[in-house]
Amino acid sequence: MPGRPRARFPEDSLLAAMLGEDAPVEARRAARRLRAEGAPVVAVDDGLASLARGLALSEVSRSPAVLDVLPPLFWIEARPAEDAGIAGWVVERKGSGLALRGFTLAGRDGALPEPEGTATLPYGPGHPEEDGPTRAARGLVAAVGLPEMLAGMGESSPILLVPADPAADDAALLRGLRLSVAMAPDAAPT
Repeated sequence: MPGRPRARFPEDSLLAAMLGEDAPVEARRAARRLRAEGAPVVAVDDGLASLARGLALSEVSRSPAVLDVLPPLFWIEARPAEDAGIAGWVVERKGSGLALRGFTLAGRDGALPEPEGTATLPYGPGHPEEDGPTRAARGLVAAVGLPEMLAGMGESSPILLVPADPAADDAALLRGLRLSVAMAPDAAPT
């Protein structure tokens, strides 16, 4: 019996660049830790970027229920709307929030991944104003958790998490990682 169709993980992903031999040591260590711990890896489809930006401003994105549906450690990456580069975060549960370690990859040939610092996403009532990159990460994290949150309420989700295969050029670098793509249901492979 054939399995469910799989999506294609984005070509030239930030995570693949972080596993490359020319990547900075900090980036390689972070990516290797994800592989060693069997952490899920999610690429957010470009079509969901505006949904994630809107979700970042909603109360849902600050709900402790988000923490209940997320794995303790995972990777998320997306292409921000404002440039041609890629942003990604190692996301790890820490107490009543999430710790983020950000990385970026400029949209030019020969670019190397760059560390972008750390942030904390608190959940629950009362939270400080967040800068643009932290708010973007919050929206993406909420988008990744949304399918399971809504399924728990018996509702359908505007987002699917679909298992993915790496692009041919990145297959060797991404071997051993649990890849998926977050996409709209009408964009899912059939």
